[in-house]
Amino acid sequence: GSYADNFIFALRSENCLVAGVNACDAKKHRDNKQASTDTLDLLGICKMLLEYKGNCSPAQTGIYWNLRMLVRQRRKLVQMMTGVKRRIHFLVDQIFPGFLDEKKSGIFPFSRGSLALMSNRFSVHQIRRRNRSTLSRFLARNLVHHADLCAEHLQKYTSQVLQPPEKYIATLQLSLQQQVKLFACLQESIQQMEKEIAEHLAQTPGAFLNSVRGIGIVLAAGVCAEIGDPDKQKSLNQLVSYAGIIPRIKQTGGVQGKTQVKKVGKRCNRILKDYVVRSGSHIGINGPAELKLDYKRRGAQGQHADFGMSRRYLRMAMCLMRTSQTYLPKSLRDTRTPMKERAQYYMLTWPTFRKKWEIKGALEFAFDKDRPLGQWRDVVQDLYGIELEL
Repeated sequence: GSYADNFIFALRSENCLVAGVNACDAKKHRDNKQASTDTLDLLGICKMLLEYKGNCSPAQTGIYWNLRMLVRQRRKLVQMMTGVKRRIHFLVDQIFPGFLDEKKSGIFPFSRGSLALMSNRFSVHQIRRRNRSTLSRFLARNLVHHADLCAEHLQKYTSQVLQPPEKYIATLQLSLQQQVKLFACLQESIQQMEKEIAEHLAQTPGAFLNSVRGIGIVLAAGVCAEIGDPDKQKSLNQLVSYAGIIPRIKQTGGVQGKTQVKKVGKRCNRILKDYVVRSGSHIGINGPAELKLDYKRRGAQGQHADFGMSRRYLRMAMCLMRTSQTYLPKSLRDTRTPMKERAQYYMLTWPTFRKKWEIKGALEFAFDKDRPLGQWRDVVQDLYGIELEL
């Protein structure tokens, strides 16, 4: 529990080894399966430690601990914001049905214009009574494209929906207004958290994961935070099992026995599994051409394409972090490849790579000369004679 964190930090500061033990496994190692006392439980834990069944995650100290804490806090905020979105949908479906459907209202849901309308006296009656020019100017101030057409379309749509009873509108409006305020607060908090995540990620080799097309700051930080220091991480096979993206194998009856391939196990780092599988899916849709072809091939052969690409992505991620290099297509990895071709590739992919950090407001921080990406940029510019402008 969190109450033990400071005690664990104090032990580690004295160079003591602290290992995590699974409670379910510790119970199986007890001498008595029926009784449970402090002594019996402690003996079960000791047996596990003697058999090296504990886990010492490389992400439990230093910059990786900070990064993992930020990533998990952002994850919780996103879950909270999803809940708020559902409540807003519930209220809007009563006060102005269909408003959050862009095809019906003409306004993108939860955009700046959408939130501005919902935050003040929002209802079918109020939108219908508004002066069209006033409504158009209001939408334009809140960055709605083609505000005149949107205002006209929105007011025409009000005549097509069922109206809520007048006596309930005030209560619904107040409830919706508070939910919109909470949504805006969570949105601002997540943006600030993502900036901090980007700055922490830039201090680790995990920053090179953004060089893979389809992988952004959040996905790269999630994978890096759960893996920890790549130089202290165990073998790739154990990491794939830890992420829960490899099927279980069961074989009995000796060497001649039949091998059974079962579903992936439920016991894994589910947060790492979520980020890795999402990364594999993004690469399969928006990634480099050779990886998209591999994704389609796996799907055509009846394989689990997301899991297959996730395993390949983990291999790539460990290689990129350990060598501090950006992603290169297979055709450019050969040492005999002309330097001119690699230089062209770096110039072609640099704007996209740069924009990922710029969006999060961490561009100058990430490419500082004392940080991994800044050192990589200086080496590439000197080696290939090109200019990668910030």
